[in-house]
Amino acid sequence: MPSSPSSSSRHRQTTPPPPEKKLSICFVSDFFLPHIGGVELHIAHLASELRRRGHRVCVFTHSYNDDSDDDDDDSDDDDETTKKKKKSETAQKKQTKEVFSGVRYLKSGVKVYHVPRLTIRHTNCCYPTIFGTARVFRIACIRENVDVVHAHQGGTLSHECMLHAKTLGIPCCVFTDHSLFGMNDDVASIHSNKVLQMTLGEADKAVCVTNAAKENTCLRGGMNVVLASRRNKKRKERENGYDDDDDEVYELRGFDPRKIEVIPNAVDGEAFYPPSRAMEKKGNVNEGRFSNSSGRNSSGRSSRSSTSSSSKTNNEKEVTIVVCSRLTYRKGIHLLAKLIPLTLKENKNVRFIIAGSGPMEPHLREVCEKTHKKECKGKIEFLGDSKHEDVPNILRRGDIFLNCSLTEAFCTAIVEAASCGLLVVATAVGGVPEVLPGVTRVTPPSPPRTKRKSGETGRRKLMEKTKEIASSFLAPPTVSDLFVQLQKAIALVANGEVGDREREAIGDQILQKYSWSAVAKTTEKLYLNVLLEKENAKKNTNTKTWKKDGSKKRKMSSSRDVAKTDDDFASRLIQKYTSQGVVFGPLLCCVAALAKLYVKVLEFVDPVEIIREKADLTTDAIDGGDDDCVGRFLAEKRERARFE
Repeated sequence: MPSSPSSSSRHRQTTPPPPEKKLSICFVSDFFLPHIGGVELHIAHLASELRRRGHRVCVFTHSYNDDSDDDDDDSDDDDETTKKKKKSETAQKKQTKEVFSGVRYLKSGVKVYHVPRLTIRHTNCCYPTIFGTARVFRIACIRENVDVVHAHQGGTLSHECMLHAKTLGIPCCVFTDHSLFGMNDDVASIHSNKVLQMTLGEADKAVCVTNAAKENTCLRGGMNVVLASRRNKKRKERENGYDDDDDEVYELRGFDPRKIEVIPNAVDGEAFYPPSRAMEKKGNVNEGRFSNSSGRNSSGRSSRSSTSSSSKTNNEKEVTIVVCSRLTYRKGIHLLAKLIPLTLKENKNVRFIIAGSGPMEPHLREVCEKTHKKECKGKIEFLGDSKHEDVPNILRRGDIFLNCSLTEAFCTAIVEAASCGLLVVATAVGGVPEVLPGVTRVTPPSPPRTKRKSGETGRRKLMEKTKEIASSFLAPPTVSDLFVQLQKAIALVANGEVGDREREAIGDQILQKYSWSAVAKTTEKLYLNVLLEKENAKKNTNTKTWKKDGSKKRKMSSSRDVAKTDDDFASRLIQKYTSQGVVFGPLLCCVAALAKLYVKVLEFVDPVEIIREKADLTTDAIDGGDDDCVGRFLAEKRERARFE
């Protein structure tokens, strides 16, 4: 992957040169802002960077409500004052809630379509309807003149829009799989993998964030190498020019792994940087004092005051370990609950900062505050659910980042922590071993140039030599192995081997490897290659026939183009029927046929010419004055918001 520009200055560069061809790109996903997560931030950063490179970018997602997570039940252990406080906070949030619906614009100029859809509780995924968003999605694609549809993550909206994009004849369809899923462990995995096979069959290219994720996607997509049938064997023998009955001929079934590209995630260098560079940023002089209402310990004092008081009592340097993730079983919180008391018992100079919330938060609090109260008292700080803009400041307060996940395709959190100069202790699962470099090379600062005195001979010697330090510590997902690696990282920090220069070297190394400019450039190249392959295929297969009309030449009638699209649709049906199994294949053929029929009906109800004429009236459409589908749901949502 191409490296980013010099990381000594982390400011955004000037506008890049315009691309060879400007594209209109539509990102589709169930997961997008204002909800914060790895997929949401990946789409937002990539869309903004592609917009900055001169492309037209829009995002197609469902509507969001701010009060979707405000209905958490009160626990029985809370006293009356805590319950009243929670009720007052919930009421205040409901008064200031904002409905994200309709058409909005990000600061970077990216257009976002928030389509009203019912979502499954606590998942952000839409209920499957197959044709529920086809009309609005078609209108959005025609309005934006979409050339590329890029679906992210295996949500309902992504699968449905990939089907509609292929039916609408979008030239380039790409699917990105961000996570690792089970093969055929349970009924849910079996059904989700079947749907993934359908989506990969519609995609021209697929993208994975690591090689481990690529392998997982290939196997879940139905990739299989089998002995070729007698008819296919003879066909391949004719193509290869040999005939040997003794040789066994194999054929590949399912999704071709050569269509999968590995493009990693990236980190925002303007937000995630080591503490030594925080003072260089304007307005961040007092960044060391991170003030947060939830960022206080049980005694009511700020974390900085408790740190300074404890450092006076202990001769060793105090080591701060940061945990920043959702507190769920998949993130290994049950391992963390056993690891924290064990670490604090062995190390008196260690404290933990835990940022995040989730279903296992009560269990973790009970273990730390009740079961092991003696070891954990005053050494653990629960920040709760923190905003994403506060995460860099939280990371810069620590020395070590701890991640106990049971499965990860990429784990952006460890990359962000390493960009802030933290040592990373993580489980060696999924794609984590190929994400972080194990060793960081620290180069000495260049000595100041001074005039050589008269009579001075010999070469100038460097004050220090280049050294290497271990920057990441990986272990199997067990408490004992994690404890051993965590002890190594604590010893490095406590002995003073990791200073400001070492943390800057760790952050620079990460930013050179994972930058959004490089990711956007690679993704742009992927789009252009797919479009170029399509154009070359059309030139090779479609022989242009011309008729002479006097001295001019004109093309054949458009009936040939209709026949070509019908042939493409027929080949799609044949491919689905032959590659997706005896039961699922015919079912997908029926779904594809119904989608084609529904698009034909939409072409009659909402002609393309009328939609394109209305697309010029962008201001009227946003205000709800347009009479098409997008304008109608915008007007309805705004009227409901007024009455609420």
